[in-house]
Amino acid sequence: MARLPKVTREAVPEELREAFDEVVAANGGNMPGGPGSVTINSPELARRRGAQSRYLRFETSIPPAIVELAMLTTARCMDCAYVWNAHLPEARRAGVTEEVLLALRDDEPLPAAAGDEQSAVVEYGRELMRTHKVGEGTFQAALDAFGPQRLVEITAIMGLYAQNAFFLNAFAVDLPSDLAEPRLR
Repeated sequence: MARLPKVTREAVPEELREAFDEVVAANGGNMPGGPGSVTINSPELARRRGAQSRYLRFETSIPPAIVELAMLTTARCMDCAYVWNAHLPEARRAGVTEEVLLALRDDEPLPAAAGDEQSAVVEYGRELMRTHKVGEGTFQAALDAFGPQRLVEITAIMGLYAQNAFFLNAFAVDLPSDLAEPRLR
């Protein structure tokens, strides 16, 4: 059960209502879900996170399959069932195979068929999340696969989704009732 009640416009201090309204408008006039259901309690924070999130999810030049793998690697490492379930269908649509997704979910080595880019992003993320740094070999493989700009952006995606996992896990945000995917083990 979520630890915070849904925030209303009336509950927000007057000086933050403009930011609140902007966040709701950017969400199609609806209250945000997921991590946004937590950050809307700090409307200015929610507004500022929005631009970065939109850029990293939809405007970066990183292929969608790699973006989704960066998110899912983070979700798995952070044991965040909400992000895992939200992005698993997106990863499938982006072309990530079931074999890769199952290996990631079960914390096993990726199959050889995953390819250099998928292996590089998963190994980079796993190492960064587990040890809080990246060894030279793993770093070089990721740099070779993505180049400096994309590797910086992949790291930012992982950081954003680690923050999302913090919000979702700490505030016990409920998973949607219509989940088709099994929960993380």
